[in-house]
Amino acid sequence: MTVTRETTASRQRVWDVLADGWTYSGWVVGNSRIRAVSPDWPAPGSRIAHSIGTWPAVIDDETVVESCVIGAELVLLAKVRPAAKARITMRLRDISGGCLIDMTEVAVSVPLRWIPDAVQLAGVAPRNRECTWRLAMIAERQDPDTFTNEDKRNRR
Repeated sequence: MTVTRETTASRQRVWDVLADGWTYSGWVVGNSRIRAVSPDWPAPGSRIAHSIGTWPAVIDDETVVESCVIGAELVLLAKVRPAAKARITMRLRDISGGCLIDMTEVAVSVPLRWIPDAVQLAGVAPRNRECTWRLAMIAERQDPDTFTNEDKRNRR
């Protein structure tokens, strides 16, 4: 249940985006705003208070760091009240010319946990592809004059 994205940004640049909780709504699809970020983000137990949806149907919720290996892995527990929780694992690996971003998401609460993994993946893969694309774009911080049609095609 993993989506993978290559980026020309270094692993450090991608990590810097993940380690700045205030960027969360910029790369997480469906997240509409950040309300607060723990000062020690992304230490285990730290939280981001965020909102999901668009006005007037906005749900206030939170994401909590379960574990963190600085520069390499961030494991989050994302909550969507009243019943949904998902574990999201972000892994970064160096590759020639940049970084490989792996994003894995699995439901950890019932009734969503009862859905077979293959069906869950089919549901979250498009969203997670967009999340990793946004994360890569923020890390690359491209100049609009250099953004090409190939970049647009690689979004998929």
